[in-house]
Amino acid sequence: MRLAMFTDTYYPQVNGVARTLERVSSFLHRQGIPHLIFAPRYDTSSSNKDNVYLLPAIDLPMYPECKVALPNYFHIRRTLDSFKPDLLYLVTEFSMGLCGLKYAKERGLPVAAAYTTNFPDYLAYYRMGLLKNWAWKYLQWFHNQCHLNLCPSHTIKSTLNNKGFKNLEVWGRGVETDSFCPGKQSDLLLRMSPGKKLFLLYVGRFAPEKDLDVLFEAWRAVSQEIPEAQLVMTGDGPIAEELKKQYQDEVVFTGYRHGEELASIYASSQVFVFPSTTETFGNVVLEAMASGLPVVGPAAGGVKNLIIDGVNGISCTPRDHQEMAAAIIRLARDHKLRQRLGNQARDFALNRSWETLLKNLNEIFQGLVIRQELSERTTRKAG
Repeated sequence: MRLAMFTDTYYPQVNGVARTLERVSSFLHRQGIPHLIFAPRYDTSSSNKDNVYLLPAIDLPMYPECKVALPNYFHIRRTLDSFKPDLLYLVTEFSMGLCGLKYAKERGLPVAAAYTTNFPDYLAYYRMGLLKNWAWKYLQWFHNQCHLNLCPSHTIKSTLNNKGFKNLEVWGRGVETDSFCPGKQSDLLLRMSPGKKLFLLYVGRFAPEKDLDVLFEAWRAVSQEIPEAQLVMTGDGPIAEELKKQYQDEVVFTGYRHGEELASIYASSQVFVFPSTTETFGNVVLEAMASGLPVVGPAAGGVKNLIIDGVNGISCTPRDHQEMAAAIIRLARDHKLRQRLGNQARDFALNRSWETLLKNLNEIFQGLVIRQELSERTTRKAG
């Protein structure tokens, strides 16, 4: 099998889509499966990988950390004709995804796509809610031309099915339980915030669609009831400076952290707090669980499929800051409950192996290629 992948987000971007694509690529390398990646070039990005093609790009207006590639389709087509892919995998639906879709249709190749981001739901956060129906129509048009559409969670599959999307299958996400584990605990957070004993952690982008206003409203109530608590915000994004200006004196902002340092921040916290209602999966939720943290989050989106209320965390009504605050305070005051949910969160994560998921993805891709070959043979015989 020879595979070509198209994405509108790639390294050095820090998000679940780019990180998952990197894992897929690493797996394909280990399996000896030839593959190309077509992605936008960021201001600081470069690649010494001979299978990665970075293309000129401009900022996405409502999402300045992401790019819209300006691809030369004729160059892409020549590259692909030389490579001779058996399958196209479209990670995103914008300019790069459209190039991959166009080539697949021209060459009669099977195409798989991923549904990774709830962009229609993002629009209201950027005062563009009137475009929501148009966005759903575009995504339905795009995905319904694909032979297979991979959904990261059962909730998202159900949503897309109700919107008229076809050829849906769930392919989830995993976590490295050796990298993220309780044993990575250190005194890092104690040094950042002397005198505090209970650390509430958020990891992710600082952007309107993450519902961080709900988290900070909840934090106001928690900080009054639990003076030894400290909210730690790990990440960055378009509203980072605004948040720092408003909360710098009462909240620890660490910026993006990676590798062992990120694993240590997780393991050194006591509760993971995640207010976002727009997630298609919630990679950071699974990382927190692998680190032994109970999670407080909304019963919405992909997070709904990760939090088992009263087992590995506490589910809240979406965008209800009072309910979120009550859940955090309950865990802060009940050490035994916090420990039990944290242990069970770790057990839950141990059953989410990346290697198993990646092998499954390879089988899915191989199946598409085989079905295409059988279809072509049948057509030739009929002719």
